[in-house]
Amino acid sequence: MHAAYFCFKQIDTNNVCDLLEKYCLFKDFKFIVERFCSEAQFFKAFEHKKYKIIFFDMVDNYSLCIGIAKRIREIDNNISIIFFAGNKYYAFDAFQIYAADYIIRPVKFERLEMTLDRIMKSISVSKKFIYVNVNKINTKINIANIVYIEVIGNVSCIHLTSNNVVKVYMTLSELENMLKNNPLFLRTHKSYIINMEFVSDMKNNTFIMKNGDIVAIRKNNCREIKQIYKRFCIFKNHKD
Repeated sequence: MHAAYFCFKQIDTNNVCDLLEKYCLFKDFKFIVERFCSEAQFFKAFEHKKYKIIFFDMVDNYSLCIGIAKRIREIDNNISIIFFAGNKYYAFDAFQIYAADYIIRPVKFERLEMTLDRIMKSISVSKKFIYVNVNKINTKINIANIVYIEVIGNVSCIHLTSNNVVKVYMTLSELENMLKNNPLFLRTHKSYIINMEFVSDMKNNTFIMKNGDIVAIRKNNCREIKQIYKRFCIFKNHKD
């Protein structure tokens, strides 16, 4: 799951970040958290990303954080927004834009855990299968067995760990939407979606999959795509 973390000033955010890592480890859950320190930087990324949770670490820039949250809410009503604050004075404004929580510092793990558990229940992150139409038959595919998906002409080819390829007349965007709540999947190109668990290497502008296939990385947003994969590797190595 992708989450955004706002911190506009250089303050000690390690406590909250450590708690998020602890939550992931305890719950066997993956957060890919991206940090932002400017409004422009965030909304540039927001055009391409599907964040599920946005954290605001407020110091004395409360009005700015509330203003950005209002703008986010105008675009998307489903994103969960959590504020970390030093006082309660902006809590009313936060809940006016349907914040998931407004947590007063110091942040305790139990408090954050309760809020995240509630959010997780409302997000379908436990989906294990997708259903696709293959030769007019509704076919169930285990998401964990998808290595990558590529588009050839008007056919989407789903490459599986069994080396089988399931061909469906669906757009890549339709399949991406079916996988959107699973943080393992990354759209790397107009023609490719990969399961990051099955990447063996990254060279130049390509991913090399564990089955030996090579998947392209689009030139536009190439750096951003590579950073997402690097963060995934750091998290995975830390967990292992």
